[in-house]
Amino acid sequence: MKKNKRETKFEKFAKKFLALSLILFALGVVALNSYESTLNVNCQKVEKEISSIQSDIDSLDMKKQELASFSRISSIATSKGYKYKQSSVATSIVGVSEEE
Repeated sequence: MKKNKRETKFEKFAKKFLALSLILFALGVVALNSYESTLNVNCQKVEKEISSIQSDIDSLDMKKQELASFSRISSIATSKGYKYKQSSVATSIVGVSEEE
């Protein structure tokens, strides 16, 4: 007893659709993984550039602090013939009366 089973059009369509879906899924996964790795590489490059620029900024800040220090300014002024005299500073307290 042999049954002759014929596939309907829907079954043929469903098999083709399943095969196509699986192929597209596999290609999509590979494409997305490739895209993600490309983004990671680009992100690492940008992070390296940022850290390099940040270290340059930090070194320039340190140089600026060295050049703007009082002792450096004083030595340059002295070499140019200027003299620094420390002035006395008067202080006043506001809001306190002298009455006791």
